[in-house]
Amino acid sequence: MQHCCKFKADDIYFLASTELYPQRKLSIGFCPKCDKPVAELYQVRFDGVVEKHKYSGIKADEIVFKNQDSILYSARECNYRRYKSKPFGWRYGVNKAVIIKGKEYIRQFAYDFYGNSEMVKEIK
Repeated sequence: MQHCCKFKADDIYFLASTELYPQRKLSIGFCPKCDKPVAELYQVRFDGVVEKHKYSGIKADEIVFKNQDSILYSARECNYRRYKSKPFGWRYGVNKAVIIKGKEYIRQFAYDFYGNSEMVKEIK
């Protein structure tokens, strides 16, 4: 995104398709220099023509409010779900010894750096 300078969008909303525009997304963020809200509406028409509309300030807030009902999902939600499910990315192992009815079992767990864990196997 670009306003006073180039910067990455804080979040990207993927919007529902319409008859004229089958692919639509809305990028939002705040300009680091002037701290104004900035929105960029990216739409691809059915005949392949790409349209980009840039809004800043109050118009950016209005365009986000106007398209609020057509939001299907956001990139931030997808990333959050991916990190909060099973261990993702770099993982490390932890072995725990458990005594059940006089028998000792060793359980091997996989942990990631996001706090997720998963039992890999149990050795009797």
